[in-house]
Amino acid sequence: MNKLACQYALLRFRPFVETGEFAIVGVALLSPEGRFFGYKLLKKYGRITKFFHQLDSQVYLNGKALFSEELDRFAAHIRRNALDGRKKVPDIALATGLFAELIRPRDAMLHFDECRVVLATDPKAKLDELFDHYVERNFVTKAYQERLLENSVRRMLYRADTAIGLQYQQFKVGSADFIVNFPFVRRTGQEIDRIIKPLYLAQDDPTRILTHGGQWVDKVKRLRRRCALPRHVLFPIAPPPEGSKAYPAYQEIRDDLLSADVEVVLADDEASVVAFAGAID
Repeated sequence: MNKLACQYALLRFRPFVETGEFAIVGVALLSPEGRFFGYKLLKKYGRITKFFHQLDSQVYLNGKALFSEELDRFAAHIRRNALDGRKKVPDIALATGLFAELIRPRDAMLHFDECRVVLATDPKAKLDELFDHYVERNFVTKAYQERLLENSVRRMLYRADTAIGLQYQQFKVGSADFIVNFPFVRRTGQEIDRIIKPLYLAQDDPTRILTHGGQWVDKVKRLRRRCALPRHVLFPIAPPPEGSKAYPAYQEIRDDLLSADVEVVLADDEASVVAFAGAID
């Protein structure tokens, strides 16, 4: 089957112009040859209010409702005038021009990013795929989330004091028969005196939390048994929402780490992370 050229644009939500921060909340896609225009918008707003924590959720919901109405009007217009199946051939030039006008740069809370091009045999399926990737972020694995958490901790250290940030480096810790790679290790000479290991446990599945967290509990216990860990080890943890079905699993992992002589703080507790990192024994 021949592939069709599709133009698409990502919809950004930028409530605070001053900071320039934005979240991707939708996708619009046009395939003139396939006589297709469609869009998908993020329905759940929890991630938005978590990212923009000062924001009233109604701001996003109201803005999305109005924008959805505008997109519905546009969809009816472009289908009627350029993509109508009753016409022998679609008006590709008109469709492309209308889409370019829809996504042109605007200084608005909801606005489209630049136009991108992709080939697809099924434009509707491609729209769903793009939405899953960019908005639902199905590429975001546990490992990806943990890297983001590590980057956050690294920014905390350097923000507090560049000298502190430079003291902590990735390093393999262990014995001849068991080695674990840690992202933040401080060494004095040949001795390791502090370790920081960010841990992402904000999944909504208790089994995943217990499996991933349990692996690190096991690593810590094995290293302790081999006298391969320093006295001071900190795990900044990103937990699931308190009161969720996954929260007890996080509590279990937290308690297991504490019983293994590990200090545990919330990953966003910058003061505690920096105080631990900068402490001198």
